[in-house]
Amino acid sequence: MANLIPKDFTGGEELLGKLMNSFWQERQMNTDIKEYEDQYLVKADLPGIKKENIRVSYVNNTLTISATQTDELEEKDDLGHYLRKERSSSAYQRTFTITDIDDASIKAKFEDGVLTLTLPKASYKDAPAKNIPID
Repeated sequence: MANLIPKDFTGGEELLGKLMNSFWQERQMNTDIKEYEDQYLVKADLPGIKKENIRVSYVNNTLTISATQTDELEEKDDLGHYLRKERSSSAYQRTFTITDIDDASIKAKFEDGVLTLTLPKASYKDAPAKNIPID
C-alpha cells in the first residue's frame, strides 16, 4: 500500500492513517445510546445481518453486541464447474460499559436492520420515593 503514495509526498503517513481510520469506521456498527430516568435505550445499525447471527451479552457491567455476516456468490457452468465463486465474511463487535442495569429485564428487538435494546436501570426500581420539602 505504501507504493501508492509518492515518496516526495509530505504527510503521506498521515494520509495513510486517515485512509485506514476511514476503512475501519465504515466497518464499525453505528450505535446510539440514549439515557432515560429509568432505562437506557441502545440502537445499533446492522443492515444485511440475519437475526440468528447477532449475539448480545451483559456481563460485569459490560454490554457486548457482536454480529457476523457471510455472503456467498457462486456461478457454475452446465457441467457444474465453477466459473466464479466469491465469498466474503465480516464480523462486527462493540462493547460498552454501562453500570447499574437490571440484567434480568433487558429486552432486545431486531427489525429492519436495527437492533434495539432496552436496559432498565436496577436502582430505579429499587429506589424508594423521596419526598421533596417545599420552602
